[in-house]
Amino acid sequence: MRTLPPGLLPAFKPDWKAADLLNERLRFVDPTALMHLSRGLTFNPLRSAEVLDDVLTAFDETSGYVSDMQAWVRGGGLQNGPSPSLSSGRIVADVTETMNAERKVLHAAAILNVEREAGIAPAVFLSMVSPTLDVGMRVELPMRAVLKGNPPLEGTYTVYLHVLMTSDGRDLVYYGVTKRGWSLRFQEHTRLAVARKSHRLFARTLRNLTAARAQELYSVPDERPKLRGLITTICATGLSRDEALDVEEAMVEKYSLASKHPDGLNMIPGGAAGLRGTAAFRPRG
Repeated sequence: MRTLPPGLLPAFKPDWKAADLLNERLRFVDPTALMHLSRGLTFNPLRSAEVLDDVLTAFDETSGYVSDMQAWVRGGGLQNGPSPSLSSGRIVADVTETMNAERKVLHAAAILNVEREAGIAPAVFLSMVSPTLDVGMRVELPMRAVLKGNPPLEGTYTVYLHVLMTSDGRDLVYYGVTKRGWSLRFQEHTRLAVARKSHRLFARTLRNLTAARAQELYSVPDERPKLRGLITTICATGLSRDEALDVEEAMVEKYSLASKHPDGLNMIPGGAAGLRGTAAFRPRG
């Protein structure tokens, strides 16, 4: 797919009325949920919802798996235990939005069966390639979150993970929590990295990796590690503030606190612990 990273092209403008109308025609996919989780991206979530629903419907005709997933969602989802799984592997619906030589935007979706990840909850991938940096990018969404039958996501919190893949073989990780949309938060990180020369570890690392990659594309010698790919994973969504803070705190402590993990990009603890630490540095009065 030929598109730019979040924040470098105009984002798709949400059309909630059109999403409601489309919802009446789709069997499995909730276009409002997909729009919420892709807010701030250049992806067209309505067309993506259509092709995603088509491929899920076709897959369900031979497996019955998506119907089982939707029944599980409508029955309370995670409150009633793990989602249905297939012994043959993890089911991933991969959606792409490409542009051909005539600059016409095309959409496609395919079902992947990842054998080595059997037992892991199914997902929806939004796959793309940055034309400016020529690196792969992917957004990973829980499939359960975009199926009909969930409570509305508006006003809830999301915990997300950014993975910066580098030319020296490292996967640098950063966890965050937001109520406004993870991509909007990523755009802020991008602006901090590029425009304001932020000294925050995640923004500084992103700036250095992308700058080195740009130098490489122009055949300018640069010994710094370069960005080779970017993955954003929605770890949990539809959460209350306290639930989201608890999840973020656990993930940062286990995987990404820079003082404990060499590939971690979180400078302070996550969740309530991080908020307490930040408050200690705020001016009083």
